[in-house]
Amino acid sequence: MSNQTNGVRRNRYFLLLSIAILFTSLFVGSSYWCCAEEEENAPPNVLFIAVDDLRCALGCFGDEIAVTPNIDRLASEGRLFSRHYVQAPVCGPSRCSMLTGQRILGSWDAWTDERQLEEEPDSPVSWAHHFRRNGYATVGIGKISHEPGGTMPPAYEVHQVPFSWDRAYVPTAQWESPWHAFFAYEGGEAYNAVIRWTRDEPPRLPYEAGDTDDEGYADAHIAASAIEELELLSVEDRPFALAVGFFKPHLPHNAPQSYWDLFPAEKVGMVDNFHPPANVDPEICTHQSPELTAHYLWPSGVGNISREEAINQRRAYYACESYVDAQIGKVLDALDAMPCADNTIVVLWSDHGWQLGEHGMFSKHANYEVATHSPLIIRTPGMSQPGEAADGIVETVDVFPTLTDLCELPTPENLPGVSLRSMIEDPMADGRQSAYSGHGGGKGHFGHALRTDRYRLVRWIHNSTGEVGLVELYDHETDPGENINIAAEHPEVVEELTALLEVKMAERH
Repeated sequence: MSNQTNGVRRNRYFLLLSIAILFTSLFVGSSYWCCAEEEENAPPNVLFIAVDDLRCALGCFGDEIAVTPNIDRLASEGRLFSRHYVQAPVCGPSRCSMLTGQRILGSWDAWTDERQLEEEPDSPVSWAHHFRRNGYATVGIGKISHEPGGTMPPAYEVHQVPFSWDRAYVPTAQWESPWHAFFAYEGGEAYNAVIRWTRDEPPRLPYEAGDTDDEGYADAHIAASAIEELELLSVEDRPFALAVGFFKPHLPHNAPQSYWDLFPAEKVGMVDNFHPPANVDPEICTHQSPELTAHYLWPSGVGNISREEAINQRRAYYACESYVDAQIGKVLDALDAMPCADNTIVVLWSDHGWQLGEHGMFSKHANYEVATHSPLIIRTPGMSQPGEAADGIVETVDVFPTLTDLCELPTPENLPGVSLRSMIEDPMADGRQSAYSGHGGGKGHFGHALRTDRYRLVRWIHNSTGEVGLVELYDHETDPGENINIAAEHPEVVEELTALLEVKMAERH
């Protein structure tokens, strides 16, 4: 065979090899770009974190006592809504408002219609239901609605929020039931005098510094389950909405001793306004802290809280706050280590604030700033200006339409809330003109509260007669602690704000 023939064959071989390489490159390249485009267009996941009774006592809000590095980190990576207000300063109605997107003030839940338990309605009963019907895997862990685990006692088989979850549960670990885990004490014990599932336990103080590690209380187990669910959901062929509801810092204020050690008495101190505001009827607008002093063993008697007891309870609250912050950090760290983090929206929300002595009260159940103002943080993939707080007024009813907007799902009609997308994209975007909340008080009155940029108005209306028994007005420019009621001095402001309030009241359930 001649050298010329060999040369021709070699040239043909290299030509065919080059063509094969070219076609392989084109095929692999097109496959790569196809996969990349599919990944880019995939619907975003949602990690929703609910924290019970978390007031805005966080480092990201400028609280100098708090030790909350993980929530602060989330705020630095996302959008902190510095003026988020709940619809009701109590767990059940507030969580109903968040899940349904409706203004629910007086009812503990919106799912008491037996028909809804048997027959799926046309309108979604919650944003989780809406996401599930639009192809999302939905899982609820811990306390998302009012019932821990989302299921009804005593069997814990019926979902409180029907049609919403593929799975809803709470890991009970060493405790007897979801409610026992919620009111957990060290060693598998539990107590609350009002919740029937735990009231027969031996009475206990409303705080505990446990000689234990994080797993000695329930939230560590909730965090572990959340991480397991993230690992499972992240490999599914559909987007997910995972809701994780942590128990602390809800009463009882129990946390490992190591967290108590972060808050010596001299560090936490005491509030300056451990008394009712001036110019009010305190029997209508304040309470005797029954959740603290009547739901648990309280040697001083109902409503009797000494300065020493108040400081100790402040220590207990801050310890629980740091404890739950550590558990939230575990979940966020796990998510951030997964590829799905680049396509996952993270929301942190609390159902209301919690008074730590302000106006002489411990607990929520009041229409003041501390009880109705709570954290809301949203982190979206690739968001602009992360870490810049949005100062516009927003409400809990805005959560539902915001989630559907961010995930490009159709938003149900008749939701009073608005999407916060514009404020997520630009922290300087305008918020609401006002926020509305409400809760019952003393002498048969219900308080309707309106918060504007400058003022807080509260109108106390008698449940039977409809008469106004008290009007409160506070000017946040001169009185951010809401300590002096100036309603009598400014009737024109009261009249103007009352008109705005009545519009909001017409939307309530």
